[in-house]
Amino acid sequence: MGVTPVCLSDRGWRVAMICAYWDNGTTEWPHAIKRAFVSFQSQLLPFGNLRQLAGLALHTILDLVVIPVGPKGKRALSLALGAKRLPALTVVPVILWHPGGDCRAATEILDSAVDDLIIGRFDDPAAAARLRLALRRSWRDLDVNPSSRLPGPTTIEREIAVRLAAHEHFAVCYADLDDFKAYNDYYGYFYGDKVIKMGARIIRETVFDHQPGGFVGHIGGDDFVFVIDPKNVQPTCQAILDRFDAEIGLCYEPRDRRNGYIISKNRRGTPETYGLMTLSIAVVINHGDTFAHVGEISHMVADLKHYTKTLPGSNYMVERRAKY
Repeated sequence: MGVTPVCLSDRGWRVAMICAYWDNGTTEWPHAIKRAFVSFQSQLLPFGNLRQLAGLALHTILDLVVIPVGPKGKRALSLALGAKRLPALTVVPVILWHPGGDCRAATEILDSAVDDLIIGRFDDPAAAARLRLALRRSWRDLDVNPSSRLPGPTTIEREIAVRLAAHEHFAVCYADLDDFKAYNDYYGYFYGDKVIKMGARIIRETVFDHQPGGFVGHIGGDDFVFVIDPKNVQPTCQAILDRFDAEIGLCYEPRDRRNGYIISKNRRGTPETYGLMTLSIAVVINHGDTFAHVGEISHMVADLKHYTKTLPGSNYMVERRAKY
């Protein structure tokens, strides 16, 4: 499989799209921004007014907007507040950077909708570090699943890549709720979300009970990934399945629980009988250097998951075949 390996450092992990206010009166400012993100693979996009920023935001997924602050700070604050009102920048951090030791508008800025105020000279390494921290924090927060509060696909990918680079022995476990779509269509998204939260709680608590140094992530929907030591696969997976089977019945109305099934429309729109939800876990183990990169693991574990879901009841299965 020809998949490009993942780079683990800031440079090359992903391209940071940094949008910075620019005018002809600032000489140190352009160099300060470039120095701050020298360790990142980044693209610097200058703008001179709110209209230009709005145009950039409509055509580019921005990661950070940075605006220098003058002595009074009023102009920068007005520009920043205008940026926060743009729908395309709702979740993009807008940071003001004041180069002096005293910013008279600091309290007003920090009490506004602006995400942060950095005070420090443009050549101050600590100020530049805070700017990088704002970018990393934004990436982390955007990757968190709002229902489960677990890290999402980007963090999952990086966690596995780091372990691969260290030639660790570890197991990647892919958990998926069986017949969740039928339940969600039948009971509605409100109750479906409660099931997702329950599944996340069971997996998180069980993994950390068996291995405090394990990792749990939420790919999205009813798909979860956890990474543990291979020797913990059997007790951890079995405990998750046992807890899930013991609790899932409480997510159904008494009549449906007694019947042991619901009747919901399938993807073709015709009624079909579905049993109570079960849980399938596919496990792929890396023995030091079994896999070269995340894509290989993702391919094999997804393939095994599809087979595991065809088995009746809740099951876990460990991949025994050689890498393909």
